[in-house]
Amino acid sequence: MSAVLAAEAASGLLAELPAEQREVVAAHVVDGREYRELAASLEISEAAVRQRVSRGLSALRRRHGGD
Repeated sequence: MSAVLAAEAASGLLAELPAEQREVVAAHVVDGREYRELAASLEISEAAVRQRVSRGLSALRRRHGGD
């Protein structure tokens, strides 16, 4: 799969998530930003960032047959 197709597929998957989850999943998984950095920029706790990432990834796994 080309990089362009992979990016389009990832974008489509992320679009399925609620905005709060999409924002942190994209920033953490795609852009590689740290939980601490995201928490500071969003003015939420690091635990809240971790929870949003976890719930977002779990939702994607459930919808697309992952573990």
